[in-house]
Amino acid sequence: MLRSMNELLGYKLWANDGHMGTVHDFFFNDEDWRVCYLVVNTGVWILGRKVLISLQALGQPVWASRTFPVDLTRQQVKASPRVDLAKPVSRQYEEELNRYYRWPAYWGISASTRPAYIPPRLFEEEAQEENSGEEKEDPHLRSVRALTDYQVETDEGKVGPVVDFIVDDEDWSLRYLVVETEDLSAADKKVLIAVAWIRKIVVAARVIRLELTGDAVQYSPPFDPGLPVNRRYEEVLYDYYGRPKYWRVVD
Repeated sequence: MLRSMNELLGYKLWANDGHMGTVHDFFFNDEDWRVCYLVVNTGVWILGRKVLISLQALGQPVWASRTFPVDLTRQQVKASPRVDLAKPVSRQYEEELNRYYRWPAYWGISASTRPAYIPPRLFEEEAQEENSGEEKEDPHLRSVRALTDYQVETDEGKVGPVVDFIVDDEDWSLRYLVVETEDLSAADKKVLIAVAWIRKIVVAARVIRLELTGDAVQYSPPFDPGLPVNRRYEEVLYDYYGRPKYWRVVD
């Protein structure tokens, strides 16, 4: 089922021995756009510290009660390696986290199963104008919260900001951006833009550039956040843009 990521923020996480916090954010791998970690706000339990919990530890979500069961103990989480989420999460830290929890690395599997409809590298980091001789990090984990409010553009100009993401709860793939258009004739009109229709993302400028034209986006089928995104709606959306449907693409 396709779900709003905004709706998933604030879900409660329950460890094997009690409540361990709420969902603050999601980190996804920018090579395949699949969620890898929940960012959990532990609240007063461990002084507001935020921790990363891999989806590998996640049980079957209880959607009705907005709860994610986690196959860990509170003590395991409390003693886990600390991370500074104000900085990019390094692969070195992920390896340390995997060793601690004994989680298998996701990136080997991810590289071999990347969906054919997603370009391999969409993110463009800030250009290195000075050759400092220092090797910069090449981050692959991206924050859903950080990408919210990025400005979406076409070659003709601005479209509007990202206000939400739509995720497939089967494999935790991010399918769509929810964009609030700057269409004066339709106040607060929202549209869905598939990840596959992004040309590039310029991190320094907080801009997402599309392969689509401005007119195409302007007259796109509107998206109602109060209604579920079902296959019928997706058929209409993909037919409108004349794009190949991801559910029919063979790797």
